[in-house]
Amino acid sequence: MTTPDYQTADLNCAAFLMSQGHALLSVDREGSRCTFHYPPEAREDSQAFYRNAPTPARAFANAIRDLKALIRET
Repeated sequence: MTTPDYQTADLNCAAFLMSQGHALLSVDREGSRCTFHYPPEAREDSQAFYRNAPTPARAFANAIRDLKALIRET
């Protein structure tokens, strides 16, 4: 049995996961809402995000920029 991927609709959490080195698997768009899909092991880092874990500022800002560009393309 395969473990389902980790999903989040929170842009900041998605950017945090990217800044932590997790690969974005896909983006689903339903109307104006986007869901970002990451490997299952990203779940632990997403919990760290909600506990205010630090991340490199430049990597986080670049991830936000990249995700917003990706959203505009979809």
